[in-house]
Amino acid sequence: MKDALKHYILSKVPQPTQEDELAQILALFQLRHFQKGEFFKKPFEAGEHLAFLGEGAVRVIIYKENGKEVTARIRQDNSFLMDPARLTGITRSPIGIECLQDLTLLLAPIAEIKKLLDTSLTLNIVMRKHMTEQLVDVAKNQYLFLTGTAKERYQYIRDNHPDLLKKFPLGFIASMIGVTPTQLSRVRNQE
Repeated sequence: MKDALKHYILSKVPQPTQEDELAQILALFQLRHFQKGEFFKKPFEAGEHLAFLGEGAVRVIIYKENGKEVTARIRQDNSFLMDPARLTGITRSPIGIECLQDLTLLLAPIAEIKKLLDTSLTLNIVMRKHMTEQLVDVAKNQYLFLTGTAKERYQYIRDNHPDLLKKFPLGFIASMIGVTPTQLSRVRNQE
């Protein structure tokens, strides 16, 4: 499993700046198994770890005050996972990260990651590139929500992430694009 993380790091930084940097990064991560439906990060609790998902899928959920949930994203292979509110010092946020299948995550304490970020150029480059990719994806989603119709948002999923439609319940997809399952059914029938 650490090989997947190593390959991911080397895909972002083909030549780490110092020989021991890669080993230092990998040493922070420990394997932990999760069952389908189990939360890597429970809502309204502090998330203390950064996770690397080498293979599998998780659902990032935002819980509303009325108890309802919204699927914010579905993350798959080769992804870092954490509650971004934790980086700002917020210890309780409405974000939950649920495993959509039995899987293994590599976990590293956020406090240790922060320490290593002060000295490791390789880790900084990897995190910067990962965060840039995530920011671009979030910006695209925001643009679609502000300017697009339900049909356009569905089309974006269909064109850019067709595997989501095959692997996961349509209720998750409806939540991701901001419609009810019934509205999604209507959009799909218009095709």
